[in-house]
Amino acid sequence: MVSAASSDSYVFNPKDHTHHGLNFRFAIATIGVLPAFLTLGYFAFNLPQMFIFLLIYIGFLVAVIWFCLELMRAVLIGNSVRVGSGNFPEIEAILEEVKKKIKYSKDIEIYIVEGGSVNMFLYRFFRTKFIVINSAFVESCESSKNYRDIEWSIARFVGYMKVKRDHYFPILDELMSTIKNIPLFNLFILPYERCIVYSGDQIGLAVCGSLESSIVGLEKLLIGKTLYTKVTNDTFINQANRLNGSIFAKIARFFSEFPFLTDRYLNLMAFSREFRRDQYLEFVRSNKMNADLLLYALENRHGS
Repeated sequence: MVSAASSDSYVFNPKDHTHHGLNFRFAIATIGVLPAFLTLGYFAFNLPQMFIFLLIYIGFLVAVIWFCLELMRAVLIGNSVRVGSGNFPEIEAILEEVKKKIKYSKDIEIYIVEGGSVNMFLYRFFRTKFIVINSAFVESCESSKNYRDIEWSIARFVGYMKVKRDHYFPILDELMSTIKNIPLFNLFILPYERCIVYSGDQIGLAVCGSLESSIVGLEKLLIGKTLYTKVTNDTFINQANRLNGSIFAKIARFFSEFPFLTDRYLNLMAFSREFRRDQYLEFVRSNKMNADLLLYALENRHGS
């Protein structure tokens, strides 16, 4: 397997491939966290008993979340196949190459499950991190002996975690994860969360080195390993343009932790147009896309 992840011709820096609005949105997100810190500080100095109670309560919540994830991992071990040198070594090699390139040293486990409502997802909490992949997604790569789209998918998750790890300490991450569930305060956090998803996608593209594979990986996440071949790229563009004119779409985005997949599609196209121009032009040409319609969608996309 030859890919950008195995190239040693240059020093890869994930920060060079993050979304341009990442640092600004992080600054806004800290505003949402600040009241929590001030409240804890007030209790610490003025109501020590309440402060101790809050620490115990927070510790209890952390323990419950950790327990649930460990329970889930136990279920996965009993009902799935863990990727390793003896099982799906190609995927194990991709994970190790991606981690090395992105300079992410934490342990990540990958499990392959049969069925499921999504093709791939990530669970993370402090030191517990594992990726779950639908077997159909892996099957599509095995049959073609082309793992570039799964490489993008793994790299986007690792890139996502790398961005979070570089931005703040784990306790701040967990505070943000808690606050984003509180109405009003979450409006400061959610734009940053969406921006990290965009950044993970871009890092995935930079690692796998193929716009075509990145888009295929995204399409498989959207509609599955078989039906994705029946979806034209102009479909994404038309739907994105329709959403960009909808007030309801704006409201849905505003309160969502994750960008629409159509927005992620346009963001990848915009990123490649700016930094991988040759691939962008070749992709438009080979897929017989409406270049003018695409350009209009890129110029008016959400999150640009």
